[in-house]
Amino acid sequence: MTTVRAVATSLRASAMAFAMVLAVAPASAGGPQRGDDWIGKVVPPFPDGFKSNTGGCVGTGRSAEQICARSIGTIDDNEDRSLKFYAAELVGRIGNEARWKITDVVPYPKLLRGERVSISTCMIDGISDPGVIAIIDTLVEGAAARERFDASRWAVRLDRRKGRFVEVKPTEVSCYNEGAEEE
Repeated sequence: MTTVRAVATSLRASAMAFAMVLAVAPASAGGPQRGDDWIGKVVPPFPDGFKSNTGGCVGTGRSAEQICARSIGTIDDNEDRSLKFYAAELVGRIGNEARWKITDVVPYPKLLRGERVSISTCMIDGISDPGVIAIIDTLVEGAAARERFDASRWAVRLDRRKGRFVEVKPTEVSCYNEGAEEE
């Protein structure tokens, strides 16, 4: 009996050690995986295996150069799965294509049935803010007729001065009803 316990304890210790190695292993050669690996990257182009399908300008003022001085967007894999949100500052252009230096990333949230992510169409305490990203629940009563949805359980806002995402209370956020997508 003692030998069986010793073997089981040894196997658990080995499994835990292996899990710890995986947790601290460097990102694969396919491109950045952890959030810190993205910070400082200039995009596009995105590393192989990654792209951005959704984004929007987040102005810092009213002049032409300030209207799109920062942006937020998604980092998606080649199968169109959103993995992260990025915050970025405009660092130049190549022709008509803007170039963005990533200043922060947050994981794309896991969504429950009926939930959607709203990006650049939200308000905080009744004031429009294109730097807000929130989860909304579209399965609420009368959803089709609603003009706005309250954020349900997660929301962040781009701090334009620092270029970083900050959490905001979902109870302070509402977002426009952009119409339900096919499930």
